[in-house]
Amino acid sequence: MEEKDKIITLLRQQLRKVLQEKSAQKQEIALLNYELEKAKIKPSK
Repeated sequence: MEEKDKIITLLRQQLRKVLQEKSAQKQEIALLNYELEKAKIKPSK
C-alpha cells in the first residue's frame, strides 16, 4: 500500500471516530434536554 493510501485510510478512520463521537454527544444533549423538561427546568440559551 502506498503511503498516501495509508494516510487516506487513517484519515477515514479518524473521521468515522469523530462523527460517532458527535452523534453520541447529540444524543446526550437530547437526553439532558429531556431530563430538564421533565424536571420543569428551562434550559438557558
